[in-house]
Amino acid sequence: MIKIVAADMDGTSLGTDENISETNIKTIKKVIDTGAEFIFASGRPVYGINLKIADAGLTDKIRYFIAYNGGIVYDTENKKNIYTKIMDFEIIKKIYNLILQNIPDLCFCLHEDEFIYVTQDNEITTLEAESNHQTKVLINDIEDLSGKKFMKILLVGEHKKLEYAAEILKQSEIGDTIKTMFSLDMLLEVLPAASDKSVALKWLSEYLNVPLTSVLAVGDAENDIEMLKTAGYSVAMQNAYKHVKKYADYITEKNNDENGLTEALEKFLDL
Repeated sequence: MIKIVAADMDGTSLGTDENISETNIKTIKKVIDTGAEFIFASGRPVYGINLKIADAGLTDKIRYFIAYNGGIVYDTENKKNIYTKIMDFEIIKKIYNLILQNIPDLCFCLHEDEFIYVTQDNEITTLEAESNHQTKVLINDIEDLSGKKFMKILLVGEHKKLEYAAEILKQSEIGDTIKTMFSLDMLLEVLPAASDKSVALKWLSEYLNVPLTSVLAVGDAENDIEMLKTAGYSVAMQNAYKHVKKYADYITEKNNDENGLTEALEKFLDL
């Protein structure tokens, strides 16, 4: 019996309009009515996820969610982080310098609650800020951010250049301390080596005393792979990347604009 449903947001729970459809909202409520925990597992910051939950009228329904690709598990009832995996600021500085020296036209971004700190003011960073209702702040000196807590780095730019950046980071002296993964073709996430959605999901499952065999995970992108591999049941969206689909027990016939999430939930739960 499924006790936890962990669903990605972008490309899964959200349509391309970045909203949760009325059909998916109704289905999520039905899942919660069965006694299962429905949690979002997203690369988005806490601030942005809370806004999406509120917009969908689910604030009183969803107790926990995973933010920053596993950097935080948030308790909505008590309004606090119950699990965090913070990036070492010295590592952040080294990555910042490596990117600036080798691929300066990539944008380096850091999320912090209602702020996003960026090295470039362009269309993509504007969309990223607007998507999470954040204020964009230009980074003049990385040392200015010392003392702040960040869970991940976001690199923005052309896919080929991001692939090159991932290789540079992998081969660097800090390569063993970090991991990289794509959330979209033009977005590369950089996380601590021991941090991703699956790690946070395992922690939350233990916290709730639910075996992973009773967990359903739904996703579409590279940053969902470990979560799909970890859960007892896994679903990839019809619009998922090809290499992601091979890790799923089931692939939806409908995409994220056609309520594929509802299809997935109705497939595995008695709703």
